[in-house]
Amino acid sequence: MLRLLYITLLSSLLAACVTAPTRSDSGAFKLTQHGEIPTSSTQPFTDCLMDGFDASSTMLTNVSIRQQRRTERYRVEVLTHSSVLLSADVFDNGRVELYESSTAALINLSKERKAFADCLSRFRAPS
Repeated sequence: MLRLLYITLLSSLLAACVTAPTRSDSGAFKLTQHGEIPTSSTQPFTDCLMDGFDASSTMLTNVSIRQQRRTERYRVEVLTHSSVLLSADVFDNGRVELYESSTAALINLSKERKAFADCLSRFRAPS
């Protein structure tokens, strides 16, 4: 009986050790928006995203915005604790993409999506 209790406890502890998905996890993120901006606008677009995502997060939630310089792109992410909710890539060639995490399904990110769309509308490359 004690052995069964230990097995149950160990199984419960191991089940609780779930890591948050990262962008390298296939299937954990889906592309929700994309577009093209002039290559000269990559940094202003990134700044627009930072400001828009920051203004979208309310003071009542534990949300942070992170910007990273990666190979050939900037990455701007909306995080809660250690989980990435939204991730935007602003490539040096002008391509921009917004990805949403599968873990964010129950979180209202409409303001952040609108912020991306507004920045894209503001900086969109002429057709």
